[in-house]
Amino acid sequence: MLPAGAVAQDLAPAELAAPTADLAAGGGGPAGGNGGGGPAGPAPAKIKLKLKGVHNGKVDVGDRIEAIGTVTPFVGGQKVEIKLGNKGDTVMKKTPYVRQVKGKDFGRFKLRSKPLVEAGKYKVRARKSATNGQRSASAKSNDFKLSYPDLDPGQSGPAVAVFNDLLRQSGYYNTDKSTYGSHTERAVMAFRKVNGMARNFQATPGIFQLLATGNGGFQPQYPNAGKHAEVDISKQVMALVDGGEVKYTFHVSTGAPATPSDQGNFTFYRKDPGFNSLGMYYSIYYNRGEATHGYHSVPTYNASHGCIRNPIPDSVFIYNWIDLGDSMYVYG
Repeated sequence: MLPAGAVAQDLAPAELAAPTADLAAGGGGPAGGNGGGGPAGPAPAKIKLKLKGVHNGKVDVGDRIEAIGTVTPFVGGQKVEIKLGNKGDTVMKKTPYVRQVKGKDFGRFKLRSKPLVEAGKYKVRARKSATNGQRSASAKSNDFKLSYPDLDPGQSGPAVAVFNDLLRQSGYYNTDKSTYGSHTERAVMAFRKVNGMARNFQATPGIFQLLATGNGGFQPQYPNAGKHAEVDISKQVMALVDGGEVKYTFHVSTGAPATPSDQGNFTFYRKDPGFNSLGMYYSIYYNRGEATHGYHSVPTYNASHGCIRNPIPDSVFIYNWIDLGDSMYVYG
């Protein structure tokens, strides 16, 4: 038998949802009575929202926010729908029970977000439907947005880890994790080339935001060609494509104006591992003597004798990914 006064707050969530919870709360307790022993009407409801992790209307990219709401007065068995939205789309939604704060005449509910990455305008909304024990109520937070940092080579930390993940998701080859290392630098260079930006290793907030919105990836000209490689001479990049999807994009250097790379559709026919006498590293041939291979110098412009130079740290991966018989498209 329950002690007196321990009706709603000691019940399990399933019991709180039962009609008896509303009835108990409706008489003389927080649900409110009429003081004269007659039928009690539903209690009023007021919702307040507070956001943790938001500073001056901004959240650092990759951080979480926590929305903490209160419902006054507390009435047992009540649920609140709480949603985190971005530009009208629902990012997260929960429908928790309102839990009484010990010794207080109000209840609390919470929502903790996943790490936030996508750009936009965020807002938290909470809504409690009317029940027999309590009226409806709603509340919403102020808008907030994400803050994207300016990253530089050598930096490390959670924001760099998010940035590297976004580069990979957009099809840029990058094995760095939470450090802005040489792989990140080359991936940024490839991104800048693909998007017609100045060719350097700096990751601006604008690049971060473009990646966060899923934009800025290489667009293949031959998406239906199965597993193949594409080289865009005008952009000085090479992409490895399979199933219509760009898997990996690389910063490369093609033939110099005096010794241009041949354009056309070719087939890889020979693979030579290691270095050869010309300093070519892990070469895959596709057109007479032309190959894609690692080389000690891969400038931002076209400088080779006709081959497609790729950075030596990327060469073994490229060599292993390409199979003999795969197609090679060179254009631009």
